[in-house]
Amino acid sequence: MKISKGYALWLMPSGDVYKRLAKIISQLSGEYSTPDFEPHVTLLPRLIGPEEEIVSKTSQLATLVRPYGIRLTKVDYLDEYFKCLFIKVEETEHVMDANAKAREIFNRQQDPKYMPHLSLLYGNFPPKTNEKIITEIGKDFDLTFEARSIHLFSCDGEPKDWYRVKGFGLK
Repeated sequence: MKISKGYALWLMPSGDVYKRLAKIISQLSGEYSTPDFEPHVTLLPRLIGPEEEIVSKTSQLATLVRPYGIRLTKVDYLDEYFKCLFIKVEETEHVMDANAKAREIFNRQQDPKYMPHLSLLYGNFPPKTNEKIITEIGKDFDLTFEARSIHLFSCDGEPKDWYRVKGFGLK
């Protein structure tokens, strides 16, 4: 089990897109004995500091970002616990700009290049396992959802311990 620390800013689908993705995540976590978690695209991970300060900066960020569309494209995988299996997010101007604004507000300009994605499975599996899952669920996803709010999540501990601190509507 991978332990994480701090807070993260998430963009979450709603309605049918949420239900469809949550079902896939839940089925995979059951089948592979891995943590279940809510469908989300991380806007900025690993925010460390006093909660009040992070809430304040997230509130400020929400005033600078307009609602925008997020398009999920192809399933892929990496040899990283939290990017074990994921759907890529199309890197549109809006997607990359929201991350750039978040980096600026949280003074995180030195972070590695943003790779927007929606995780389907956490864990460490051989490529053969990931390829098998992709064959089962399909490589191509053409799902879109509107990012209408930023959700601040406490990500201390294991995924089962994570919780939403507050949501911030985008103007």
